[in-house]
Amino acid sequence: MTGPFRYLEGRKFCVVFVKVLDAVAGNVKLHCLHGRANVEGGRVTCVREDGVQFTVPGSAIGNILPADGTVILKDAEYFVLVRADTGLDFGQSDEFEDD
Repeated sequence: MTGPFRYLEGRKFCVVFVKVLDAVAGNVKLHCLHGRANVEGGRVTCVREDGVQFTVPGSAIGNILPADGTVILKDAEYFVLVRADTGLDFGQSDEFEDD
């Protein structure tokens, strides 16, 4: 494994999906995907224990940061914010709202 993201391989990783509900009022909805980072072919993928995977889009790859102890990140060592389409339905698990 080579490349700039090899330090992430196997680390606890969190993808935070951010859906902007009202940009003027600052209302957002957050949904987290917790798992382990897998780095392959220059791509970073978050893989949950149950096999669910999400590949970090190229537009967000530069925004991967060390976790800062924020509660929603749980025990993740690294995280990334990914903007989600307003039509995306997150469901109920690991969902947070910020008013």
